[in-house]
Formats: sequence, C-alpha cells, structure tokens
Amino acid sequence: MSRITDDFTPGNNWPVKLCFCNDCTFAFYDYRMTDEEINQLYTDYRDSSYQKTRERYECWYTERVNDAMNNDTKALKEQQKIIQRIISENIHREIRTALDYGGYEGKTFTDTIGTQEKYVFDISGVPAVEGVKGISKFEYLKNYSYDFIMCNQVFEHLTEPMKMMQNFREIGNDDTVYYIEVPSENPFTKKQSKHSITKNISLIFNPNFSLIKLAKYYFQLKKQPPMQMREHINFFTPKSIRIMAERSGFNVIDIQENTEHGALGTSTVLSMLFRK
Repeated sequence: MSRITDDFTPGNNWPVKLCFCNDCTFAFYDYRMTDEEINQLYTDYRDSSYQKTRERYECWYTERVNDAMNNDTKALKEQQKIIQRIISENIHREIRTALDYGGYEGKTFTDTIGTQEKYVFDISGVPAVEGVKGISKFEYLKNYSYDFIMCNQVFEHLTEPMKMMQNFREIGNDDTVYYIEVPSENPFTKKQSKHSITKNISLIFNPNFSLIKLAKYYFQLKKQPPMQMREHINFFTPKSIRIMAERSGFNVIDIQENTEHGALGTSTVLSMLFRK
C-alpha cells in the first residue's frame, strides 16, 4: 500500500491521506464519510445551498456552472450512447424491466432499457421524470424483478463499495445483468492536472467573474496535493473494478473505457457489465 501527501478536508483541519493499492491498483481517501454525512451531502443534491457551500472552497463553481451540471443534456446523451453500445454488444434479449440505482430523476433510460417498466432509486428526494417510477427506500427494491440494473457515477462516492455490491446481489436475480459506470481518474495511473481548464469554466459562463478570485484559487491549488478530497473518495481502474466484482461473487461480462463530452469539458469513464 502506498500513500501520497496529506490533504485536508474542506472546512476542517484534520488531514486525510490518498492511498493506493499496488496489487489491485485501487486508490481511495482514508477518510470515509458516515451515513449522516452522505445523506447531508446528497439530499437536495446541487441545490442553491450546495452550490453556495461549494463555491466558498472552489470559486469557479458558480451558479451558472451548477446549473450547467444539472442540465447537461450533452453528457446525458453521451452516457446513454455508451450504455446502449455495451448492451447491444453483449445482451441479446429484450430488457423489459430496468432499475437505475442512484439515478437522480431517472433520465438515463433509453427506449430499449425498460421497455415495460422503468424504476429509479435515489436518496436525493427529487421526483422521477415521467414514465419512471421512483422508489424511496432500499427495502422496496426487493418487491420487483429486474432484467437490468445500472448504477452511474455512484461508486466513486461510496464509503463501502463492496457493501453496495452485496446490495446488488440482494435485489437482483440469476438473470439480472448489472452495469456500473465510474470516472476513470485514478491519480496514480493517469496524469492529473491540478490546474485544468475546467477550473476556468466560470469565465465562459459568467463574464463578470472575478479574475482576482480565480488567481487566488490558482495559487492556493499550487500548494495542494495533486488531487484534493472533494466528493470523489474512490478511484478505479479496469483492474480494480474487475477485482471488486469478482470478489463479490459476480462474473464480469465486459469492461470498457470511453470518452464523454459534457458542459464542463471531456472526461473518461469506466463501464462494467456483469452478472451473478
């Protein structure tokens, strides 16, 4: 196990460490959020209170950036395209019932995912879009049978990823196919830029943005480790995400690495398809 420079959680004074496993290539912050902290962060996710709090520590995260993140139709279409492709390459049957686990409003479904029933489970409290049935409690998920369960951009936030894999086993059956998508941003295996152009995105969205604020933020970043602790506390690679699935008793069908384009630029994602 390797570790890099100490970082500090925003608003607090205790240090955290970014850790790396030389065997499985998984990276993670040693500070793990409690259930209370997770609920506080993701209830009413990206509302005005969230935006103002985040802007205090990341000056580029303005209201217009937050709105762009909440209404990023370009990234959504890219994500749907990636999911549809990996399905068409590996699943040769109709997906009648589907669940989006942690899917916010349930917008990620396509016409061929959940042709009869579409469900979404999310703790944020937002209502599901038309045509998708929202499920409010984990226990209720066991009342239904699913051909397909997807979980997009969730595992990078989880305190216990392996526990989530066990949850999947509980709510799925022998015929269920599972899909996970996570950012491909492991700082030990990919070159990371602390001063990415995304930090300057506010200049595009808000012409009145303070250059002085941005300059101060830039020089503050120069004193920080390569990747500050924010919402993402887990960093996967194709190897580590496969090991996570196999150690949880699943059989991996396919793993892909793809590029997604969105409102805040281009990102790389890992996609894994698996089953019991």
